[in-house]
Amino acid sequence: MNRIFSCLMSLLVLPLGLHAQMHGYDTRFELSRRNFCDTIPIEIENDQVYIRVEINGRELCFNLDTGSSQGIVYEESQIEGLTELGNVVSHDANQRTDTVKVVALPPFRIGSLTVSHYVASLLRRPAIKRRYNAVLGFDIFNKGICAKIDAQKKILILTDRRKWFEGEPGFAVKYKLKWFVPYLLASPFIRHVDEVLFDLGSRPLYTMSKESFDKHSYKSRQVNEQVEGRAWGHLTIASHGTETEAEIVFLHLDRLKWGDFSFRNVRSITTQGASRIGAQILRYGNIIINPFRRRIIFQPHHAADNVEVGNKHTGVAFVPADGKAAIGLIWEGCDAYKCGMRQGDVVLRIDDTPIHSFDDFVNFPFVEGRRYKFLLNDKDGKNKELIIQR
Repeated sequence: MNRIFSCLMSLLVLPLGLHAQMHGYDTRFELSRRNFCDTIPIEIENDQVYIRVEINGRELCFNLDTGSSQGIVYEESQIEGLTELGNVVSHDANQRTDTVKVVALPPFRIGSLTVSHYVASLLRRPAIKRRYNAVLGFDIFNKGICAKIDAQKKILILTDRRKWFEGEPGFAVKYKLKWFVPYLLASPFIRHVDEVLFDLGSRPLYTMSKESFDKHSYKSRQVNEQVEGRAWGHLTIASHGTETEAEIVFLHLDRLKWGDFSFRNVRSITTQGASRIGAQILRYGNIIINPFRRRIIFQPHHAADNVEVGNKHTGVAFVPADGKAAIGLIWEGCDAYKCGMRQGDVVLRIDDTPIHSFDDFVNFPFVEGRRYKFLLNDKDGKNKELIIQR
């Protein structure tokens, strides 16, 4: 049976990226060192990059999110010493807007580097509890810091020496800044290019903007030949809430090209907002970010110009609905649909564990390959029990 619950921490819950209109606010932050190179340990969980920092003597966890133009702090993080700077209008990954507070963090230490007056948006409690206290945005690189992310060795190399990574092998692509975050060109179909956000805050290797897909499919039959199915619903949760309902297209790409490098046999979906290349790229190689030349270099783990991905489609998306866990999207081609799951079903219980909230669902200790008994309440108010394999 298909693995249907990888949505718990994948593309179905999280592209986080937030772009804030910061004009008129002091977004400059200070670094304690110059002419430095530092190797910092990182943690990788669900393909996300986490960095340990020290603030006011406390060790906290930051998520590295290149899709966010600046830092993000959640009200529940309880970081002491925040300085309010005012309010801004911010745009999240689903293109929703909201007015949020802007704060400056107290000085924090990352490796041997101290960062002072780092600016972040202060957001309300997210729909999903997060294991980290704050987000480190792409502004850390826009400041003039080059970086190498090695998920295998679990290290992050930071340096302000602009030529430090010159001569390293890899496949380089140029990026341009839009709303202070990096956009580059990738090719999902032959003779087609897609402008994508390089977004390590989003887990999937590639998701395609539905608007972009519609433009490409109108021009070429070979695009439509790589469609596996369609569904109607909503699946992503960003900083300002769940996206609105829309058609979702399930894609099976022959290859996805990053410059001269090919990711082969890639399954993807369309989503609202920008197309993205996300954190799963770190499964296949290292990433070097060079803000001076505005290039991102992919270094594959193996000396080849292609890699087989062979991922599976996620057939179900669970989203918060009135505080509960509900099915926001289900593809008719997946086993969960054949077992009786439907869009709008609300999760009441899994095995003998009551599910009172979306947090309860997200924190349920699923084990891959096991079967679970779901008690669901459908749109008509009727309960049903289904046996589903994770």
